[in-house]
Amino acid sequence: MNFGKKKFTITKKQTPAFTIGRKKPAFTIKPVKKIKDVPAFHQGTDIPIQTRDDLKEIVEEPCLKACQNLFDMNIRTLDSGCNGENCSDCAYIIINYDTLDTRNKQIADNMVRQNTVEFIPKSDVCIRNYFNQIFIKVPASPEESVRSVEQKLLNITQQFVPQRKIVKTMNPAEIIAMHMRAQNSK
Repeated sequence: MNFGKKKFTITKKQTPAFTIGRKKPAFTIKPVKKIKDVPAFHQGTDIPIQTRDDLKEIVEEPCLKACQNLFDMNIRTLDSGCNGENCSDCAYIIINYDTLDTRNKQIADNMVRQNTVEFIPKSDVCIRNYFNQIFIKVPASPEESVRSVEQKLLNITQQFVPQRKIVKTMNPAEIIAMHMRAQNSK
């Protein structure tokens, strides 16, 4: 048998039948992000939240996953924080207790009895406390990793269960009365 030898030449106009993808960058290890590296968010908390992704605009990184977890369960958060600027010694999330269903109120009450969270009653002294609140606070240090603090908060918030959305609003007259009582107590 005679196999003929064929010559193949590639000219500038021809392209190969396959291409090699982009060269991937060398594997790099990202440094662990620490609490001291988390920037503070300085916007107000009255931004309307429609989706869990909206939380990225107002919730600092160490608290984000726990707040998203609560959002997915229809549990309303009022505030949260953990950054290197003004709360590097703790991470906290405040939940509106009045919007919890019966089962989640029982869970919160158990957490209060176990000293896992603190119950803050509605108050005329602090105008900001229009609702009864559950205050979740975990210790943190500036050198602690964001992931570590994130996990501490998740361990607490994952004890709650999904609920139907409960909207608790205040009567404007009640708000004015609270303001008046607070002004008179000074």
